[in-house]
Amino acid sequence: MNQVKRRKLILEMIKVNGEVRSKELAKQFGVSTMTISRDLNELEKEGEINLIYGGATYKENSILEKPMSIKELANINEKKAIGNYCNKIIPSGSLVFIETGTTTLAAAKEIFQKKNCTFYTNSLLVMNSLSNYEEINLYSVPGKYRDLSQGFLGIQVSDFIQNFNFDYCLIGAEGISVTSGVTLLDNNDAFTKRAVMKRSKCKILVADSSKFGKDYGYKIGDVHDFDYIVTDNGIDEKTYQDIKEMTKIIAVNKPKT
Repeated sequence: MNQVKRRKLILEMIKVNGEVRSKELAKQFGVSTMTISRDLNELEKEGEINLIYGGATYKENSILEKPMSIKELANINEKKAIGNYCNKIIPSGSLVFIETGTTTLAAAKEIFQKKNCTFYTNSLLVMNSLSNYEEINLYSVPGKYRDLSQGFLGIQVSDFIQNFNFDYCLIGAEGISVTSGVTLLDNNDAFTKRAVMKRSKCKILVADSSKFGKDYGYKIGDVHDFDYIVTDNGIDEKTYQDIKEMTKIIAVNKPKT
């Protein structure tokens, strides 16, 4: 990756996360921390970020939805561990809907080999990933394409699935709060996820621990609307215990690197 592209991507990451750490950036991009420091110094000269010890923060307090290219770089090991646990929940012979998101994608990569399962998805990422495998029962659903979601959303999805009764659905989210519920930044995305949940017997929320304590504008449902919440062990103890009183929550250990 060239310098210009790397700096552009770093700036996007700072905008959507609010803060980045130099060591983490160096690991993600496969460069030295000195190289990252030079990148951050140049971005600071352009006036969009503030340098802090060991990293940088964004100057403006704005909320932006993360592009999938950024989401795929975040918490990779945690998402894989979450996906591994979903593989334990879903039995062979199930009818499964996999919603949009990078954590649902990670789960899809773990469960696709289940015997006699049939998978439906509105996620282009899931379709592109799983379509490479032979002898898999995989179907896409119609809808209006949304680039930030990398999937197909809206009333067409809702209409299409009305004649289905899915055994399981895998749902992702941007924010999870005990008081405010499970939320997203996009209304159409939230509408689609609610429609899928209504047609599913068992609802599994998959989200890494960074999503907890956050609250956005469009609600999918309450915490207790999900049969399982699968996350990583980075979740704080109080939040874990509060949610445990409402539904089954599993905090898995990420695999060692």
